[in-house]
Amino acid sequence: MKRYIFIRADATWKSATDSKQWIVVRHFMRPFKFIALIFVVTLYFGFKPLTNPVSITGHIRKNPKDTSAYIEHLFVTVKGDNKILANTMVDDKGNFSVTFTPTNEKSFGFFVNGVAIDTLLIGSVKSFSSDTPDLTFYIPALTKKNFFGQTICPKCDKADKVYKIRYGDGLPLSSMQISDNGDTTYSPIGNGRYNVGTCIVGVATYYCDRDRVRF
Repeated sequence: MKRYIFIRADATWKSATDSKQWIVVRHFMRPFKFIALIFVVTLYFGFKPLTNPVSITGHIRKNPKDTSAYIEHLFVTVKGDNKILANTMVDDKGNFSVTFTPTNEKSFGFFVNGVAIDTLLIGSVKSFSSDTPDLTFYIPALTKKNFFGQTICPKCDKADKVYKIRYGDGLPLSSMQISDNGDTTYSPIGNGRYNVGTCIVGVATYYCDRDRVRF
């Protein structure tokens, strides 16, 4: 009889010990589950960056070196990596506002077009200093030159593919180019100039063949 009671007591003690061990394991598993959840959430949103909308207050002004362009009631288009992000219109004073939400674009280009103005690039921004930046652009865009005196494209910040635009009906519309493998292509670029092929003089003065933009 005593032996029977001893076995039952021992069995009960083992059962109680196992239960305690399971409680301890569950207690220590909770932090690991929480850490794993944080890791999964971080990993998920790491590939989908959370960004706030950018509300831009913009101003378009005449370039002091060329004041012939109109700045009233132009259409403004914002592109990120050549994808249209937003459109808006300039008021009669050359001011505008536009809002969009960036994702992972490497740069943002600002373009305008309107009466007597073909689509041209007026500025490019790689990042914004705040969610409500105040930006001023000029028509035509203000340009910079490198050490060799070559005009730099506002979009790619390079000068090796930038050409001065030449207007006029009597100019050749294109030049023939033959590659090393015999392929023939035609380009409006000839003698170091970009030939527009029209007598109507536009606002743009330069063309970047890398980005296919006028500015």
